[in-house]
Amino acid sequence: MDNIKLYIEKEYNNMFSSLDRLVTIPSVGSDACVVEIEGKMQEAPFGEQALRVLYEVRDIAREMGLYAEIYANRMTVIDLYKEGDPVIGILAHGDVVPPGSGWSYDPFKTTVVGENIYGRGTIDDKGAVVTALYAMKYIKDNYPEYSKNIRLLVGSDEERGSADIEYYKQHETLPKYVFTPDADYPVINIEKGRGAGTFTKRIPTSCLLKASGGTVINAVPDRAYATFIGLTVEELKAACNKCTANVTFNFTENEDNAVDLCVCGIGAHASYLEGSENAITAFFQLMAILDSRWQGLQMIAPHGDIYGETLGINWADDISGKTTCSVDLMSYENGILTCKFDVRFPVCVSGAQIREKLQNGFLQAGYEMIEFSNSEPHYTSEDSPLVKILLKVYEQVTGQKGKALAVGGSTYAHGIPGAVAFGPQLPDVDNHLHAEDEFISIDNFKLATEMMCNALVLMDKEQL
Repeated sequence: MDNIKLYIEKEYNNMFSSLDRLVTIPSVGSDACVVEIEGKMQEAPFGEQALRVLYEVRDIAREMGLYAEIYANRMTVIDLYKEGDPVIGILAHGDVVPPGSGWSYDPFKTTVVGENIYGRGTIDDKGAVVTALYAMKYIKDNYPEYSKNIRLLVGSDEERGSADIEYYKQHETLPKYVFTPDADYPVINIEKGRGAGTFTKRIPTSCLLKASGGTVINAVPDRAYATFIGLTVEELKAACNKCTANVTFNFTENEDNAVDLCVCGIGAHASYLEGSENAITAFFQLMAILDSRWQGLQMIAPHGDIYGETLGINWADDISGKTTCSVDLMSYENGILTCKFDVRFPVCVSGAQIREKLQNGFLQAGYEMIEFSNSEPHYTSEDSPLVKILLKVYEQVTGQKGKALAVGGSTYAHGIPGAVAFGPQLPDVDNHLHAEDEFISIDNFKLATEMMCNALVLMDKEQL
């Protein structure tokens, strides 16, 4: 362990530089397009910047002496050895969610303030890409007799649905032992099921011209916007005073004699709803006060109902926790309201049960659910050799007791038999995941690299 610490201190400036190179690329996924990279036109399945970050990862890996190639313009594949099937697989991703608003620093630049490194992707998941790369370099430089090939897969569509890893699994065989550094320590062996859907209704409203909110379906929106006509700022403020939502309503009169509204809430990852203040559901609360035709939303998405109680989907169990539900995207145009929602559900319930309850709940409230898809919960036994090794590493490095955990988030591990998640978030630390001012502390960055190095060493010594 002392050798690993010395290695990390020696390489830290290079690690930081590598992280900066990745954060600087605004790798938010987008529609497929054709772009010029390295002097030739190429298809970018998930958008130009999502592809460019894969090339940057490839270049960093090659500079380290690792074997790296771009796979179908969807992933970067990095191997410890040029020959031999990989036994150990590390799954990470270089794409990020949109920056959103409210940042104190440039989201696409690494900014060090005190002990923290700020920037979109520092904790999710570009920092983890860097820790995996430097752990592989440590093995290459210090364990020439290492008996297993290691493969790091860096994707570019994890935040928008993981079509990248699905494509890879359809065409290639994954290593026998797989983990992803894209969640929490100590080890995540249970990931809740996830459902995503859309509901809609025509609601003619004379006072509301348009409204919108949210950036992606897996992030609680911290902003919602609307334009009102026929109402004064004073009338709107009086309605806001009746709202119980702990948000801020900001009004501005525009040149068209209309009033613009910005609802300012508190964003969060859609799997960690506690402490969030959903700007969209706060807007629904306001509209229910202004127009009775909007009151049906209080039967399906009242502000503060993060467990889906009003829809009757609030299942829970001891090993994976409670169901959570959030409305994360909203559009109101030409009298039609359309919203997208995110549900995370425990192992005690199936996607079919969730769907049935949702259909009934929306129907009773007078809304139509026009689409719904889901993945079932993911579970790997605590007794698996991989879980035991990773818990052992966590305990040795941190000195803290480790245990396998369940989360609401969905990672690349989901649906891969035996796969788990391992870091990089430390217990009881809010890294502003999917929110403004996302960061990783310098100590956490180094510690995650130390744990990754130790994990790879132990996986070889204990002959998985």
